[in-house]
Amino acid sequence: MPHSSEDKITAVRWGIKWKLIALMSIFMIILLVLLTYIQISSQKKLLEKELDKRITIMKENLIRQGESFIANLASQAEEDIAGFNFTAAMEVVKARTGNNKEIKYAVLKSVSGSILIHTMQPELSTEKLSRTEEEALVYNKLTKAEYREKDGTAIEIITPIQISTEPWGILRLVFTLRHLDREIEISGNQIIKEINLMIFKSVSTALIFMVICFVIVFFVSAKFTKPLIHLAYFAKKLSKGDFSVSLYPLMPEQKRSADEVGILAETFAEMSRALEESYKKLEEYNKTLEQKVIERTEALNMSLEEVESANKKITDSIRYAKMIQKSMLPDPENIRNFIPESFFIWMPRDIVGGDFIFTDTFDEGFAIAVIDCTGHGVPGAFITLIASFGLKKITRDEGISDPALILKRLSFIVKTTLRQDTDSAFSDDGLDAGICFIRPDAGTLTFAGAKLSLFCIYENEMTVLKGDRKSLGYKKSDLGYDFSDHTISVKKGMSFYLATDGFADQLGGSPRRRFGIRRFQELIDKYSYLPFEKQREIFLEAFYKHKGENDRQDDVTLIAFGL
Repeated sequence: MPHSSEDKITAVRWGIKWKLIALMSIFMIILLVLLTYIQISSQKKLLEKELDKRITIMKENLIRQGESFIANLASQAEEDIAGFNFTAAMEVVKARTGNNKEIKYAVLKSVSGSILIHTMQPELSTEKLSRTEEEALVYNKLTKAEYREKDGTAIEIITPIQISTEPWGILRLVFTLRHLDREIEISGNQIIKEINLMIFKSVSTALIFMVICFVIVFFVSAKFTKPLIHLAYFAKKLSKGDFSVSLYPLMPEQKRSADEVGILAETFAEMSRALEESYKKLEEYNKTLEQKVIERTEALNMSLEEVESANKKITDSIRYAKMIQKSMLPDPENIRNFIPESFFIWMPRDIVGGDFIFTDTFDEGFAIAVIDCTGHGVPGAFITLIASFGLKKITRDEGISDPALILKRLSFIVKTTLRQDTDSAFSDDGLDAGICFIRPDAGTLTFAGAKLSLFCIYENEMTVLKGDRKSLGYKKSDLGYDFSDHTISVKKGMSFYLATDGFADQLGGSPRRRFGIRRFQELIDKYSYLPFEKQREIFLEAFYKHKGENDRQDDVTLIAFGL
């Protein structure tokens, strides 16, 4: 069943239109809430102000009435007291105040503090004049004060009593505000009712206005967003390469506006036609390109086979070079012939490497050395052949057994063989080395090193015989430099460790760090008491555990022996 354009744009219908409606609705709600709150707050303040005004007026009326009342009552009392008719004065005060419900009590008191009448406490006969009463007598004026009592607020009015020109005493009336409080409460309840009614009307008006605005926003947004929804659907189809849909059924030209949306629709229509033509050309080009890819893939496969064949030849050549290197270098297994308690680790990084172990015997003892030539792989392997040839020449042909002198002569041979002692030299290669010469009869070991050190441990105490900080054979090497010999007495149970920097420089762990000399020394200190074969397993396990998935940085060579 064919779908109408309205059905097709259902997926995008809930996009911009509802976002616009939601945004405008939120804006209107915030605005209406704000305006309603301002209106209610202002009206509430006005009503509260009106209530305060009412209270003030009622209090002022009460005070004026009290002043007038006490003035009349004081005048009658003065006439009776002047005629020494104190009983009449008491009766008139009692009668007049008893009929007034707003008066809480009345007191008629002389200057000496004698009380003629106290309507609340009749038994009270004397009472010292208060400060307010004294002020009324001294200044001969009416005083008033408002204060809180247990049963509510009260207003006190005091007037002086004079006989002729002499002060006789005071008349004090205390007015209760209970009636006033009830009137205030009634007024307050009326104000609250008016506020609640005002809030109800304001909120109802705001809700009705909000509904009307929402309906208007809905229709306005629908009108303005419908063309954009059509364009979104059209663009989505074009992005998927579907040129079957046309913009004109969705947005007929007669219904298209002349504003930016209409211009955008016309631009989309032109872009659609251009894309369709480009798409057809691209299809034709892809067909041609696929054929070319097939042809070139076949040619590339042939090239890859040639590369693999060449790579195999190179690898086979390097493997054969390894056999040549091993045949020309001393066999590390010969160490066991004269040092049974020993182990060695020799691991070239590549098929061939730049590290090797050298041994030779003399009438008075034997020499053992570790050599680390420049680089690794094929370049390093070539330097090992030169160094191995030089060592054999020094020890066998020249008969030199002193380690320091061997290093000096080896530096000369490497440097002159590679012509690094001339200005026209192309290479700048050399090596680091550590050489031990052991004299069993004398019970001594002499060590000399070029950038390599010898680690000695005896009875859990480690000694490091450090090599000189000079390398052998490089252009800048000093042919006249004399290396240092370190001679120690050999005791039964001593163990010695000599290694190239490949072991300590290996990166690993997280974060990546060098294995380090300190960790290397800790391995020696912790496991030197074990058999040497077991030590070899532990050193290899520690090395590979630290290395993890990281590549090997360099060739690794380590020899260990006990005397």
